[in-house]
Amino acid sequence: MKLVLRSLIALAVLIAIPFFIALFMPRQFTITREVVIQRPKEEVFDFIKLLKNQEQFSVWAKLPGEREVTIRGEDGTRGAVIAWKSDDPNIGVGEQEITGIKPGERIDYLIRFTKPFTSTDPAYLQTDFVNKNETMVTSVYIGTMNYPSNLFCIFVQEMIGDQMQISLDNLKQVLENQPSEPPAI
Repeated sequence: MKLVLRSLIALAVLIAIPFFIALFMPRQFTITREVVIQRPKEEVFDFIKLLKNQEQFSVWAKLPGEREVTIRGEDGTRGAVIAWKSDDPNIGVGEQEITGIKPGERIDYLIRFTKPFTSTDPAYLQTDFVNKNETMVTSVYIGTMNYPSNLFCIFVQEMIGDQMQISLDNLKQVLENQPSEPPAI
């Protein structure tokens, strides 16, 4: 009987340890990734401010599966929304709204997921001058995970960060492979 009781106590302690650790884990995280693109800052910003252009470089827009995409409002302006809807749980249902624009520098978003989970998180894209033909693009996502799922924060950060980097690398490829604007005469 003592062996069974000790085994049950040991099992309870093993189950409780992750929950205890999660009490001390952060619930909010910030992921930052960046890439240098061989294009002038104005050209890069004018491309990334349009929600429709995400279809060309976002790893999430390129997920296989059927989905319906709509844009509401004037694309590239505060209040514009790109929404997606799919029965595929890998794509789900959600939308991304432009909540602020600092022309030529930064676009702030609010990303709302409704399926397969519910979440609302801020994000932004920022462009920084490197030289007249190079632009640093920084992508930032600020996420929140409630207790006890925050225990998996580190793994989620790595996964989302990898996907953000793939999207930035895709953006670099798209923009660097577009023909340059002809010089003014």
